[in-house]
Formats: sequence, structure tokens, C-alpha cells
Amino acid sequence: MSRIGICHFRVGETDGVSLEIDKWRAALEALGHTVYLCAGRAGGTEAFVIPELSLDHPEVEKIRKNAFHSFSDYPSEGELHAHIEALAAKIERGLRHFVEVYDIDLLVVENIWSLSPHLPATLALWRTVRALRLPAIAHHHDFYWEKEDYRGPTCPLVRRLLREYYPPQDPRIVHVVINRLAQKELARRGIPAVVVPNVLDFSTAPQLDEFNQDFRDRLGLSPGDVVLLQATRVVRRKGIELAVDLAAELARPAFQGALARRVREHGATGPGRPVLLLTNLVEDQPYWEQLQERIARQGVEVRLATGQVAFRRADKDQKIYSFWDTYLFADLMTYPSLQEGWGNQFLEGVWAKLPIASFEYPVFKTDIAPLGFKYVSLGDVVERAPDGLWRLPPGVLRRAARQTADLLSSPSRYREMVEHNYQLAKQHLSLAKLEELLAGVVGRIGVPQGGVIAKRS
Repeated sequence: MSRIGICHFRVGETDGVSLEIDKWRAALEALGHTVYLCAGRAGGTEAFVIPELSLDHPEVEKIRKNAFHSFSDYPSEGELHAHIEALAAKIERGLRHFVEVYDIDLLVVENIWSLSPHLPATLALWRTVRALRLPAIAHHHDFYWEKEDYRGPTCPLVRRLLREYYPPQDPRIVHVVINRLAQKELARRGIPAVVVPNVLDFSTAPQLDEFNQDFRDRLGLSPGDVVLLQATRVVRRKGIELAVDLAAELARPAFQGALARRVREHGATGPGRPVLLLTNLVEDQPYWEQLQERIARQGVEVRLATGQVAFRRADKDQKIYSFWDTYLFADLMTYPSLQEGWGNQFLEGVWAKLPIASFEYPVFKTDIAPLGFKYVSLGDVVERAPDGLWRLPPGVLRRAARQTADLLSSPSRYREMVEHNYQLAKQHLSLAKLEELLAGVVGRIGVPQGGVIAKRS
């Protein structure tokens, strides 16, 4: 039986990569392999921890700031290089120990060879794989050239490292991407890649139980509220201001009757006040402050549940609901992301049988929409508003609000949409499909299902 190590900056948390790591682990174990995690932060799961792998480590933060934002803390480029090399050597020692302790046959490298905020980790993993002649799967979720924060290296050293190691090329490395656009871009750079989309386990479903039944009360949501779930992290590229505008449009008197009918469908009474529920981490404080200003101007009701929601439930000092509990108490999911590597939250909304109002970002148009999903379209064009945030063209916003209201007020259309999407995703984007794809990927580098990897030479 083969022993596979998965390495990332963090595991066991609610970010998209951590969630996908859990799915890959389940799929690989179902194929007969034993999986071990290695990360800088372990969150709520068991992992071999190398603190310097974390993006939050102070030395990593210092290097990142000087490499990509402002070269101000080193007297020369040589000093920055020396610091990168010293930290890379320390991480490499930890990685070699991880491989030795767990007798690792194959490494899965999650995003560390594609996204550039941690230069020492990239070098350390590359050198570990090369020195130990260890096969690797490079699982790329995002690339540095897609992120504004990492497009402007501050010196020739950083530009060289990006060119040579993002991603690295070696016969022992199989590159896996999560969408067709990334596959085409790597092909343009001379690197073949396999597309393995993000998936979900459709053998499970969120359930109402004694633990979560008080969620609405504890969040200050009344029976007469229509809940729009925004499950993404609060970062600028998620376009959450578009969800704020949709909630504001739905609050207009023209839609009050439709939303009130949705409330009555739940067996409650009330005006059907739209409430935007944010459940994930606030990771961009300046953006959050801008959002709050728009929320106040629009008069939108918002609940921020980040302190009461985590990857797993807890009930010690404070009751914490799981990320999955939150889907049970929503009427619709908003998914206004302007850029995604794939679309985890879209698929989660489908899994939870929620209708979705989605912006049609590029990967959505190439990899998700062609499968035939039904959704409320927020279009594919945004305009810059006076407050510096984005907005939809007025006609698109009005049409989306009208479609949303019509959907929420029609139980038959609502059920037809969510069941259609669920069956489609179950067919194309299930954990069983992931197992099938990973069996092929792992088999390409000498790890047969339930078998033992060939000795490194």
C-alpha cells in the first residue's frame, strides 16, 4: 500500500484548498492509499506541522512584503536571497523528516508551486523532491500571474525565481489543474497538465438536528427573513458588493409580495426581509470596511457569522456551527465572485439544494456553465462605482432581482432547479468521479491502486 504526503500552507480550515485537500485525502484512501498531511497550520485536523510553512510566519511575511510589495527591510538583494535560502533550508529539513517518519512514496504539493507568496517553501519542496528522487503531483488551484498582489516582483532575484519554479518542470512531477483555462496557459508555457475539477461527496447532505436548530435565533434571523447566503471568504475578488446590491434591489416594494410568499412557504409570517448572511473569514480588512460603507448606504440587513462558524462544530467556551450547518438556513446562495480557479461554493450550493445567483466569471463560463446548470445570472460585466467597488449594469441587476424573486415565490420552479442541478453535479462532480480521475493520475507515476510504488532510483 502506498504512502502519500499532501503538503500545503494550511490544512483543516475553511479555505477552498483546505476543503479540496480533505476530498483528495478521502478519494486517495478509498483507492487503498494511506495519506498524511504536512502544513504550516493544522487547523482542526491532524498533520505534521512545520511552522515556517505557514503564510502567517513572521519571517515569511517579511520576505513576501519585500519580494512583492516594498523592498525596504534588506540592505541588498543579496541579503533577501540569503534570508530566502536560510528559511528554505529550515523547511527542507522539516520536509525530509516528514518523508522519513512516514516513509512517504509520493508527495502531493498543493498550490505551493503555483502561487508565489512563499518563496522559501517553493524552493524547499523542489529541493526535497529532487534530492530524494520523489515523485510528485503538483496540484495547482491558482497561479501568481492571476493575482494582482504577486504580479509585481521588486527585484531581478524574485523575477528569476518565478520564472524557474512557478511551476517547476521535472519528469517525476505530474501537473494537475482545476480548469481548462489553466491547462491551456500551462500548455502555452510548455507544461502538460491534467484537469481534475473540484468535487463534493454526494453521499452526504446537511441535516437539521438538535445542535444546529437554533442557528437562526443565535444569528438574530427572524422567521420572516429571506436569507441570502454568501459563503465565500471576505476578499476583494469575491465581489461581495454585488450580493449587497442584489439584496438591496430585492428589498424594493415591487418584490415584497414575492418574498413574503417564500416566508409563508416556510410556515411563517412576515414581510420577507432579505438578509445577507456572511459566514466565512474576513481576510481583507480594508475591503470589509468599504463593504460596510456600501451596506450602510444601501440599508441592507447583513449578518456576519464568522465568529460562530468554523470547519467543524464545537461547543466548549462558545457554540460554533460547522460551515455546512449554515446552508440549511438559507433560501438562496449568492455567488458574485469576479475570479475563481474553479467554483467550490457554487458546487456546495448545488449540494445543499439551494438556487444560486452567480456572476459568470471566466472559469465559470468554460468549465461549469457548459455542464448545463440552471442559475440566476448576474451577467459577466461589472462597472467601477464611485465608492471604488464594483457594480452590475442597472438592467442586469434588475433582471437578476426579478428572476430571484420569481424563483423564491414559486415552489415548483425552485424544486425543479435545485433537483436538476443536484443530479447534474452528482453525475459529473462527485467524489466517485474524483476517485476515477485520481486513479489515472497516480497510476501515471507508478502508484497503482492498492499497490506499492516502485522504488525510487
